[in-house]
Amino acid sequence: MIIFRCTSENLTALGGPMGSERTWDNWSRPFRSLSAAKAAAEADYKKTCGGKPEEKIIWTYENDHWHTQDLRFVMYNIRREVVK
Repeated sequence: MIIFRCTSENLTALGGPMGSERTWDNWSRPFRSLSAAKAAAEADYKKTCGGKPEEKIIWTYENDHWHTQDLRFVMYNIRREVVK
C-alpha cells in the first residue's frame, strides 16, 4: 500500500546567530492520497498559522518529495511511502 506522509515543519528558530538555528516537526500524519495530504496542509496553514484565504500555497516536487515555499514560520513536506 502507498501512503503520503505530510509533515509540518516549524521554522520559528531560523534567522538567529549562526549555529543556533534549528527546525523541528509540529506534526506528521499519513494520508491515502497526495491531494488529501495537500488539502490537510493547506487547511492547517489557514487555521493554525493565520494564512489568508486568498494566499496561494505553491507546491514543488524536488528530490523525491513535495514541499511548499517558506510560509514565514512553517513549511510543509509530503513524502510518498510504501507500507508493507
